[in-house]
Amino acid sequence: MKTYRVESLPGFDLVPQDMREALDKFDDDATGIVHSLLGTLDSQPPPPIIYHYTNDVGLKGILETGQLWLTDIFSLNDPAELTHGFSVAINALTSKVANDSAVGPLFAKNFAAFAQQGAIPKTAHFFMCSFSSRGDDLGQWRAYADNGRGFALGFDAKALEDGFTKKDEIPIPNNSTFHITYNDAQLFEIQSQIVEKMRNLIMSPAGRGLQNTTINVYMMELQMRLTLHMLQTTLFFKHEAYANEKEFRFLQIHKANEPPPTVKVRARPYVLVKYREFDWRSVAVGALKRIVVGPAADYETASRFVKDCAGLFHPGEVEVIRSEIPYRVR
Repeated sequence: MKTYRVESLPGFDLVPQDMREALDKFDDDATGIVHSLLGTLDSQPPPPIIYHYTNDVGLKGILETGQLWLTDIFSLNDPAELTHGFSVAINALTSKVANDSAVGPLFAKNFAAFAQQGAIPKTAHFFMCSFSSRGDDLGQWRAYADNGRGFALGFDAKALEDGFTKKDEIPIPNNSTFHITYNDAQLFEIQSQIVEKMRNLIMSPAGRGLQNTTINVYMMELQMRLTLHMLQTTLFFKHEAYANEKEFRFLQIHKANEPPPTVKVRARPYVLVKYREFDWRSVAVGALKRIVVGPAADYETASRFVKDCAGLFHPGEVEVIRSEIPYRVR
């Protein structure tokens, strides 16, 4: 996975050179921590089959267009995972700087307010598509597949991963795939390591006779850079309560000052959701292996719908099976 630095703020050139160099060193150190995490994740092979839960409209669309949607992470149905991840980050920061004079706790308080006031989406563009190694999980049937009436599309993970992360065997730097980790203690430790690399920078303006405007630009720059590194670590984790999902994530990142090409929008009640298309069929035509019919669906009707869609839109054979969960919608 490629990591990015934030675009420096207007007026950053007024910050003394040694302070700017210290910020760059923090970027390098934090990036090294993130890459160490990535190395651990990269050592874990993908599951043999990964499943994408959806409803009947989603199934038809995926088969008809040959595309999966990578959703802007700031438009997710449930942004709680980002909120949770940042709450861990704020706790890590607060605990680390609690005794660093009055400036440390004030920085932590301002960082929390900075994140809550909409700064996070300004750090970079993030798009993702979620899969699961579990193709018959009741919680995911309820949450993502029309309360059990929908479908789980099973893809050959290696074929789909290769199609997403490589072009002509050359890695695509914006794209990555990884297992989600469900461990708050590990997330706290990693974010604490990042904080440790920047905590001394909080006091850098002290005693230098800098103008308030310069100090404000410097502190805002420090907050932006810390936000980006914290956000990147957050994307690899979810709360332990979701561990049953066994998520395998496809992620695409673009720099904040370089908007990604061909961003589309779809409507949800009172909101437009940004997304990008991943043309999986053109790069991994044989990746789709099976489709699981949800436990609350009428199997005969639903399986006929699957076979009709596959016959019309998808080349090759696809196995159709039914969920083994004895679940009925109340």
